[in-house]
Amino acid sequence: METPLVEVKNLSVSYFTYAGEVHSVRDISFTLSQGKTTALVGESGCGKTVASKSLMGLIERPGKIKEGSQILYNGRNVLEFSKREWSAFRGKECSMIFQDALVSLNPTVPVGKQIIENLKNHNEENLPLGQLRRRAAEMIDMAGIPDAESCMAKYPHELSGGQRQRIMIATAMITKPALLIADEPTTALDVTIQAQILELMKDLQKRLGMAIVMITHDLGVVADMADDIIVMYAGKIVERGSGDDIFYDPRHPYTWALMNSTPRLDWDSKKPLAAIEGTIPDAVHPPAGCAFCSRCPYAMAVCAAHDPPNVTVAGGHQTACWLTDPRADVTGVPFQTGGALHG
Repeated sequence: METPLVEVKNLSVSYFTYAGEVHSVRDISFTLSQGKTTALVGESGCGKTVASKSLMGLIERPGKIKEGSQILYNGRNVLEFSKREWSAFRGKECSMIFQDALVSLNPTVPVGKQIIENLKNHNEENLPLGQLRRRAAEMIDMAGIPDAESCMAKYPHELSGGQRQRIMIATAMITKPALLIADEPTTALDVTIQAQILELMKDLQKRLGMAIVMITHDLGVVADMADDIIVMYAGKIVERGSGDDIFYDPRHPYTWALMNSTPRLDWDSKKPLAAIEGTIPDAVHPPAGCAFCSRCPYAMAVCAAHDPPNVTVAGGHQTACWLTDPRADVTGVPFQTGGALHG
């Protein structure tokens, strides 16, 4: 059996504010495998970005990773790392691509120098500056930007949005990390550039064999890329499975809602997009039962009173929904996307 690169066990993260304790991530567990892409999917505020930042130790006050949480990287609990160990881990073993490249890149420093800086921080071979420059240029070329030498001298504002995002990828990939976290890496880009960036990430993954965590609210972005999909809502995992499981046999009403709110080519062009009615629950006072209960058209009395157990539907496909209970009346419930009804 394959040993996972990362094991997240019972991760809980809270932010302690004047309004009270904000329960951003609530007791989630999952694994990441080398060479595989795992997508964390959900609306804004569902906890996916907080969960990913926990992997890199980027939770700052007033946030806190709660006791009992474990994040095992190659068997070692990163939450017990010293400052020196974190410095060696971030940027080398694990890198992150942030959402807005223009904000993340330093506007006063040429992009080539910024890439070299990351390599210098982890220059275990003590390579001279000339070789570092050559490696940076090779990485820019690998990221699909023509005339790498000329590009290195440019400032972020002199590049297009797609080029800046490629520079972010080059900066993250220059150390050949085992784990890459991509936080909404294509949100600010047009559809054509989005496809190019995703294709680039898949190509680099094949070359380097790294694990990728893809954070997005758009299931369409990960349809052709994710090996495993984790659907999060209100800080919890409500469904997980392979891409085929989630797209062809979704079992949680929130997953159905996400699927129906994503445009599809086979739909009537005049069909209006479906909105998910209501709002996410208060994270300071999370509900006792299923967090999606108030927005779910199939909610039952038990949903409001008790948190549903995590049930294995088949193989690695799991969901937390009372509709999986054999006592539940599932007449009229769409167990498949596209409107096919059960019962």
